[in-house]
Amino acid sequence: MEGTLWAIIPALITIILALLFKQVYIALFVGVFTGAMIIAGGNPIVAFEQLFKIMSNTLSGSGDGTYNYEHGAILIFILMLGVLVVLMTKSGGTLAMGNWFTKKVKSRKGILGVTVAFGSMMFMDDYFCRLATGSVMRPITDRYRVSRAKLAYIIGSLSVSVCILVPISSWSSFVTSTIQQGVETSAFDIYIRSIFCNFYPVLTIAFIFVTSFLGMDFFGMRKREINAIKTGDVTGGKPPTFNSDDNYQISKKGRVFDLLLPILVLIIASVGFMTYFSVNTGDTNAAISLACGSTIAVIFALILYLPRKIISLKGFTNSLSEGFKSISDVLIILVLAWTLSDICSALRVDIFIKTLTSSMGGAKILLPAIMFLIAMATSFSTGTSWGTFGIIVPLATPMFETGTTLQILAISAVLSGAVFGDQVSPISDATILSAATARCDHMDYVKAQMPLGLMVAGISFLGFLLGGITQKIWVGWIACAVSFILLMVISYVVQKKKNMLLPQLKHSDIQEYDKKQELA
Repeated sequence: MEGTLWAIIPALITIILALLFKQVYIALFVGVFTGAMIIAGGNPIVAFEQLFKIMSNTLSGSGDGTYNYEHGAILIFILMLGVLVVLMTKSGGTLAMGNWFTKKVKSRKGILGVTVAFGSMMFMDDYFCRLATGSVMRPITDRYRVSRAKLAYIIGSLSVSVCILVPISSWSSFVTSTIQQGVETSAFDIYIRSIFCNFYPVLTIAFIFVTSFLGMDFFGMRKREINAIKTGDVTGGKPPTFNSDDNYQISKKGRVFDLLLPILVLIIASVGFMTYFSVNTGDTNAAISLACGSTIAVIFALILYLPRKIISLKGFTNSLSEGFKSISDVLIILVLAWTLSDICSALRVDIFIKTLTSSMGGAKILLPAIMFLIAMATSFSTGTSWGTFGIIVPLATPMFETGTTLQILAISAVLSGAVFGDQVSPISDATILSAATARCDHMDYVKAQMPLGLMVAGISFLGFLLGGITQKIWVGWIACAVSFILLMVISYVVQKKKNMLLPQLKHSDIQEYDKKQELA
């Protein structure tokens, strides 16, 4: 069954069950067990053996003696970030930053703009972007009645879109390595050129900025925003999927730098390790670098807080277990999601995709648009953008002469499609961590953001289609720009005429609401 339609059945079952029953744990386990049953030829005993072998290999190695550190390092990175978030919260740094933003920004529109800007600056890694932006901005957006689903959409979309566009992020090294498998020239140069026609992430960032500034929203996301503004219930009456006991004793001595300095140390240390590994080994070792950088940031936070008695040594020790606990649900789902991706690889989903693309024959001018759709489907089905990069980029790159416009468009199309799937798939780490940090219902957030992602994807598809047909990148950009501007202008005019624009609460409105809450 390898290399056939059966290769994507486990992922499809997982997605269908997640959408129907809204139980991600069960959906993922059923999906991975289904894949194990296919591998085992229907024998349940062998299936259990294969399942836990693959899961163990996902975390430790390939089973042939090859050491695999990436997933383990990412888990350490997430755990250390969980600890760092708890420490910054206890120190009062997060509260101080929130109070500073509240004093400087006096409207709901401004808070949304700050959230987008803050998230855009966390470009080094998507995990870091979600955790940092969510922990800092959630208390503030709650106060200004921004729905948790909207917050999750902003931080989830920005995290993957910004990271794929910045050449010094953890993503760039991995993407470059996948391109290198199919070119004879500098893979990094090809990656840099692909940034300038990576339509989907660029349009996603523009979409978030424009809709936030104009007070627009669409479909289910608009309903959730209206409900939050009118009732103050930012969760829409649905409890968060990933609960965390974050009722910590917060120091009143905290300052803004108690938040900014640990984050700055994290960035500098991680980039420093990437540079060191790149010079000495030729590989940035992004996962190891992030694990090292996050550990150094936690140690720095301890040195920053202890002498000032912002946090005690016992409080620091407790923060370790509290940080681990706050992220434990996410770790379980990540391990299951990675296992599902490895099962799909074992079933040779790459051969299935290659069979689909090879049927194109000589119609290569349509391949950028088709590769975009295939990457969308693959990333959505498997829940991983990096897995999609690893599967499809090496297949798409050799289809064209190195450095040609069609090759650049095809690579960009794969990257764009993978970002879309990672952003909206219910089983991707992007949606899981976004829901966890925003403290919202996971599947409610997935359903709310899906139409928004599809709107931007539709415009991006038009850009790849016309850019491929004409073999001119600028034609693709004109198609995207005209379509995007028309969509925004028409939507704004219609929503304004029908009085459908979101109310822009000001600071005075929030103060009045706070007084009513205190009286109640």
